[in-house]
Amino acid sequence: MRMILLLTTAAFLIGVAPARGGAPERETDPETEELRRMVREQGEQIRRLEKKVTRFDERSVATLSDDIETYLSAAEPEGRERLPGTIGKGLAGGRVRVGGYFSLEFRDDGDGKPMTFDQHRLVPKIQAEIADGISFETEIEIEGGGADVGFLSGNEILVEYAELIFEILDDRLVFKVGAILVPWGRFNFFHDDPLNDLTDRPLVSRRIGAVAFDQAGIAFAGTVEPGGAGWFLDFNVALVQGFDDDFSTNGGARDGRQSFRADNNDNKQVFGRVVVSPPTQWFDVVEAGFSFTFGKHDAAGTLSNYGYGLEVFLKRGPFEFVAEYMALRIEQPDAAPATDPRRMDGWYVEIRYHFFVESWRGKHVLFTGESTFTFVIRVEDIDLNHSTNGATFRDDLQQVTIGFNFRPVERSVFKISYTFVDSDEAGFDSGSADKFVLSWATYF
Repeated sequence: MRMILLLTTAAFLIGVAPARGGAPERETDPETEELRRMVREQGEQIRRLEKKVTRFDERSVATLSDDIETYLSAAEPEGRERLPGTIGKGLAGGRVRVGGYFSLEFRDDGDGKPMTFDQHRLVPKIQAEIADGISFETEIEIEGGGADVGFLSGNEILVEYAELIFEILDDRLVFKVGAILVPWGRFNFFHDDPLNDLTDRPLVSRRIGAVAFDQAGIAFAGTVEPGGAGWFLDFNVALVQGFDDDFSTNGGARDGRQSFRADNNDNKQVFGRVVVSPPTQWFDVVEAGFSFTFGKHDAAGTLSNYGYGLEVFLKRGPFEFVAEYMALRIEQPDAAPATDPRRMDGWYVEIRYHFFVESWRGKHVLFTGESTFTFVIRVEDIDLNHSTNGATFRDDLQQVTIGFNFRPVERSVFKISYTFVDSDEAGFDSGSADKFVLSWATYF
């Protein structure tokens, strides 16, 4: 491209000079001054284009293609390329990509504690192509600024997932090994802060889905097209450590996640998720999913647990509708007290409306071709122990969240929300735990 521009400019100058008969021109000749002006402008244009060409030369066509694919994946997470890809810089000739996401919150949690800034998450993402059909992906979550530093609190550094991936039949069948992102509910695959239109994660996803939930083990996943064009079926089945017996009426299944390095019994837990997306003339996107799990959770390997989840996602124009239900059944010893949960479940429904004032685009540096406002409302409920009522604050908990956000670009978002909280806990004063949250999140 650089050579073409130089030759084009030279041809232009040569073509113009003969028109003046080849004679030297006077400094005051207006046509000469115009010619010089045009030459200066051509030179400036060449220098600008040279800089652009240099930037493109630094990255291969394949890397540029990867950028586009991963950006669209994160910007449109509900499309067929749904899982968010890394947004970042390609290294080693594009073979390794580094990016991630970041979030900061300003919170009043209605718990009597001071309002606070919470540097919640910094999550570097790394993707590497090892060879054709073999790749590696990982997220490292850093919460609260890190760990083992005296002045920090509520902090941790945790592997969010780390998967070695073998493409057996392209994307129709892949095999994964490592710290697997568990196929248990929809939200576990959509937990990135910049993807979501509300700051706080759904109660059921956090307490029963244990988001973000990863386990040491293996998995098979893939996408097939049954029933002709326009039909898609995604499947993901994992064999992992699973749950131990630390289910509780306050923490749900979250405290039952096991170590990456040890299991409390010889049995392993199976998790699975199947999502069907049919073609339809009424919606832009329709997805319906089913999750399941079963395994043994006590040290002797005799007590069973099983669970299932239902999910739906609908998109039509600027409107989106998401709903999810999850349930767990937990076998307990005969002598276990009623406070040891045997059944827990929960659900949420979320409605979103995206819009923007088209005449504002380009009027400010933050009003781009991608800028979007979103109104969102979420209604949710969890019951962490059907044998008790209000035994803890979270045992029987309901929330309604109203939110608004602004995305100058798809990858960055400012969110504001208010949550009305109601609990069946004895003595709970309705409204006393309502939450107000501002947050900023971005991919990088």
